[in-house]
Amino acid sequence: MNKKIITIILISFLILSSTIIYALYILNYIPHRKYNNEHFNIKTYTSSMDKDNDGIDDQTDILNSVREYIETNPKYKSKYYASGYPNDEYGVCTDVVAFGLKGAGYDLMELVNEDIKNNRNNYNIDIIDKNIDFRRVQNLKTYFENNAISLTTDKFYVF
Repeated sequence: MNKKIITIILISFLILSSTIIYALYILNYIPHRKYNNEHFNIKTYTSSMDKDNDGIDDQTDILNSVREYIETNPKYKSKYYASGYPNDEYGVCTDVVAFGLKGAGYDLMELVNEDIKNNRNNYNIDIIDKNIDFRRVQNLKTYFENNAISLTTDKFYVF
C-alpha cells in the first residue's frame, strides 16, 4: 500500500477514535474524577430548617426538587392553569422556583397570594388571581424584595 493511503487511514482512525472516546467521557461512560466542596476547602452547608419534616434540610430539598423538575425537560409555554401549578409538559422560568420551593414544603402560590393581599400597594395588579400571580416575574421580584434576605454576588477569595 501506498504511504499516503496508510497515513490517511491512520489519521482518520485517530480522529474517529478520539471523537468516540471524548463522547463516552462526556456521557459519563468512561469514569472520571468528580469534584465536591471538600476538594476546594468549601464547607458543605446544611440548613437547620426542614419545613416538610421529611428528614432532608430545606436547602437540599429545594435543590433536589429543582433538579427533578428540570429533568422533566419542560417546554417553554406560558399557559394558565386552574390549579396554579403546571401539570403537563409546559412551563415557564418561574416554575423552576415554584417547584423547588414546593418540594421543600413551601407553597409559593399561597405565599405570594398572601403577600399581595397584605401589601396590595406594592404590586401593580388590577385583579388578584392566585393561580397566575405567583408565576409572574415582576410579582416574584416584589415578593422576594418583601420577604427574603438579599445575598451579595460579590466575588471574594479566601486563602
